[in-house]
Amino acid sequence: MTKLGLGTIGTSMITEQFIEAAQASEAYAYQAVYSRHMDKAEIFKGRYQAESAYDDFEDFLSDPDIDVVYVASPNSLHFSQAKAVIEHGKHAIVEKPMVTSLDQWTELTELAKAKGVVVVEAARHIFEPNFVKLTQMIKDFEGIYGATLTYAKYSSRYDNVLAGEEPPIFSPKFAGGAVNDLGIYTVYAALRWFGRPESVHAFSKKVQTGVDGSGTAILRYPDFDVTLHYGKILTATVPSEVYSLDQTLVLDAITGVEQAELVDAKTRERTPVELDKSADNPLIWEAKAFADVMQHPDTSGNKEALDEWLTLSYNVHEVLDQIRQQS
Repeated sequence: MTKLGLGTIGTSMITEQFIEAAQASEAYAYQAVYSRHMDKAEIFKGRYQAESAYDDFEDFLSDPDIDVVYVASPNSLHFSQAKAVIEHGKHAIVEKPMVTSLDQWTELTELAKAKGVVVVEAARHIFEPNFVKLTQMIKDFEGIYGATLTYAKYSSRYDNVLAGEEPPIFSPKFAGGAVNDLGIYTVYAALRWFGRPESVHAFSKKVQTGVDGSGTAILRYPDFDVTLHYGKILTATVPSEVYSLDQTLVLDAITGVEQAELVDAKTRERTPVELDKSADNPLIWEAKAFADVMQHPDTSGNKEALDEWLTLSYNVHEVLDQIRQQS
């Protein structure tokens, strides 16, 4: 099978992780790296044996050997760069958040459809085998009574904020902030497990740069509520929980779940859930899934998978829009 020629935008740690996952999947051939700084591009080219390095964006996009581009630039650049990728007839894998508004989401996905290419959001946890297994378990629960989903981890970049600086991850200019970085994982989990909420009620703690440092969102469903806690200026150590009529599912994390247990609602007896050992690179699953859809777009299973991913992504960004507006 012919491998997909991969190009990457960005030279961050997450870009390195995706390149390694793509190469491990054996579905991609690393073709080119783009960075505004040629020295950084050359480092990536040498480290991962790419064919080319570019500091000119148009030259990069015009490379005929690139089939798909992984976009991992600052959040505020995702839309414009992914749009340019699609306009050049290439598939786009865009790090979360794919865009910063629902209008941008619609424009990007409609353009991809018109150009006959695929655009997907790299929300990696929904592809992880343990997350998939837990999703099926939750669907089989007898009644859902609610959930509390938490992802809060102190960022070392907050030290820079406290020192009077404005790093991109905490900068409104670059669409930084907690909900765009970690909160989106909890939104994805909630909507993957419970569907689209009837209403959203959000609250946030702003930091001096103007973005949200932490936040809480309540998603209201007809018969229950889901509470989301997320943050980058604090660290939460409590587990996430899903409540049903007769048991509570307790998770050690939202992404990269390694431990889970079922707690009997009446007896409080705890039963471990058998989970797979985490992959060395957690991006391997999304890399494989995306490659399969891009290489075989016309199979019924892949069409259904892409439709499902896009519907979920749309609903997630609908909720994110409401959280940002209320916050």
